[in-house]
Formats: sequence, structure tokens, C-alpha cells
Amino acid sequence: MLRPISSLAAKGPVDPTRDNAPIPLGGTLHRPGRSGLSFATQDYLGLASHPAVRAAALSAAGQNRSAPALALQTRVAAFLGLPRAALFPSGTDAIRMTLHALLRPGDDVIVDAGANSAMFETVLAAKAHLHRSPSGSVEAVERRLSRLARQRRSGQLFVAVSAISAHGSKIADLAELASLARTHGALLIADVTHDLGAMGQTGRGVMEIQGCLGRVDVVLGSFAKSFGAPGGFAAFRIPSHYDLLHLGQWRPAPLSPVNASTILAAFDIVDSPEGRRRRRILHGNALRLRNHLMADGIRAMGHPSPFVLVRLPLLTALPRTALLESAGPAVRLLQAPAVPTHAPRWRIQLTAEHGPADIDDLAELIRDVMRAFDRQPSPHRAWELV
Repeated sequence: MLRPISSLAAKGPVDPTRDNAPIPLGGTLHRPGRSGLSFATQDYLGLASHPAVRAAALSAAGQNRSAPALALQTRVAAFLGLPRAALFPSGTDAIRMTLHALLRPGDDVIVDAGANSAMFETVLAAKAHLHRSPSGSVEAVERRLSRLARQRRSGQLFVAVSAISAHGSKIADLAELASLARTHGALLIADVTHDLGAMGQTGRGVMEIQGCLGRVDVVLGSFAKSFGAPGGFAAFRIPSHYDLLHLGQWRPAPLSPVNASTILAAFDIVDSPEGRRRRRILHGNALRLRNHLMADGIRAMGHPSPFVLVRLPLLTALPRTALLESAGPAVRLLQAPAVPTHAPRWRIQLTAEHGPADIDDLAELIRDVMRAFDRQPSPHRAWELV
């Protein structure tokens, strides 16, 4: 049995195992299921504990320090269809160091509102001109590009987006943005942290789905979400941009042999029939949960992706989360400053290791939590909640 949340007791007996049983705000939540199941871990394909990945990490201890990293650089570039790639200790380091190398004072950078916060911070630190654009809006980017292209500028024009926004699950139209960037003489930078490995027939993410592999100028991301180990990367369509990383103070730190070997082993799985099977399971889990929520009148934000976002009322976001987690599953609550103060939300992070029963149980618990808080008692029953 899942654990109940302690609170004020409701008047009279209530059988919470019935689908239509009321769970008043002073009641308890009981549901049969697997206690402690996590929906807060970012391991989309479930490779962090894969035997082949763990074996690669153990065997890397005595290897030459640079050999695995060099092999991984080559693998990343080939996987993305780009000539050069660099490695970093984390995805955030990849964003910061790459943008510091590319940007100059006076450059104009259009940044999607759903992009990683490190993009905004680095643009400002580089003393470039920051232009915010509404999340996922190609039209807004086009308007800004057209306006900036008509102005006299001393610097380069950039567009920076996340392929999938981490806080809105919006999928960028990278194919259209790449065309717009070419038309207006801009460079397109895309963060593929949440889709590379986890989406697309061969795991090449949104770029593969939209048919624009090799057309994005700079591709950034983290390995931690789908490749089982910490690390970041940047791949470049123009080789001279790669050379800029090794000039000045912003030089990437080497990736450890253990992490590089682990990620290489994960690449072998991602780019295999097993990887395709795991992506199908992950995508099926996302659609299954979103369909459950929709059937219960709960709106999931954005587009189907490896995570599902559910917006919550500001005043009850914390107690709703406490009630849900008291029943077993762990979820992540996003609050300000990560998201607007008035719009907290759950980010339910799925993996290929979750089964259909896990998804069904979670959806049932979410439904019960929402009913517990959203039910308005009728006047003649108000005494029951006193």
C-alpha cells in the first residue's frame, strides 16, 4: 500500500480505494502501487545502470587519458553530421564556454525565452545585445531578424534556442529557423540536451525528425540526460568556430576517461536496435501519461517529449506535491525563479524503464490529488470538513 499523508481527518468513514471516492482536503490518500518509484530522475533511456555502460566505466580506469575523449569527439561529430566537436565537463559548461568563444561585444543574439538560463547569462556577460523571443515562436524570431537585418550593426547576428524547452516542453522548429538564419545572415545555435538520444528513429533528436541534420551552425548539449554520464558537447558546422574554443581563457576542460568511455558505450546502445526499442517505450510512456491526464481533464503543457509538465495553482502547489509524494512517487516541482512565480508546475520525468503499470498508477494518483484540492464542497456538506 502507498503511504498516506497525515492531515485532519474527515468526518465519517471514507473508502479511498473506490474510483469515485471523495478525498476531502482533510482526508488521506491511499492507492495500491510501488512505493518510492521515481519520476524525478533524468535518465531518459535508462542507460545509467545498463550493464554494458557500467562495464565500460569499470574498464576505463587504466586507459590513456585522451584516447576515449578523442574517440568521443569523433563519434559526436559523425553522429550529428558536422565536421568538428568539442567536449566539456557538463552541458552548462558547453553553453557558457562556447558562447564566450563565439560572441563579441556588439553582437546581436536572439534568445528563445525557453532556452537554458546559461544562454542569457553568457550573452550578457559577453556584452552582446540580448533580444528575448517568446518561447517556440518562429514568427517572433522572424520579426526580430528582419528588424535587426535592416539596422546598421557592427557585430554578428545569432539565434539561440533549445530544441525542447526544459520548462515548457515546446519543440522548436529548427528546420524553419535554420532557413531564416541563412536568409538573414545569422548563425543558429541549438541546445539538444533533452532530445538527442531520446527522440528520432536513430536518436538524432528534433533535427532528425525535422530533416535538418547538418544545417544548424552550432549544436550544444548535455550527455547526462540520455547517455548515462555527466558531460557536455558542442559541434560546429563551420570548423573555424571550433578553433575559437582554443583561443583566450575559455578553453574546455578535458572529459575524464571514465565518463568518455561510459558515453561511448551509451552511443553504441543509442545507435542500435535496442536504442530504437527504448525510444519507442519512452515515447509510448509519454503519450500514455498525457492521454490519461487529458481523459481526467488535466492539461499537460507543450508537446510530447521525455518529460510531462503539469501546471499547478500557486497557492496549493506545495501541498499538492506533498500529497502526491506521500503516496510513493517522487516528482519534481518547478518554482520561481526557474518558472514564473504565478505558474509552478510538476516536471514528470519519464524513462524507458517505466512500465505501463507505473504510468497508470501515477496517472491515477495525480487524478486523486487534483480531485482532493479542486473539489468544491456543496453548502449542505460543508459540516463534514469542519
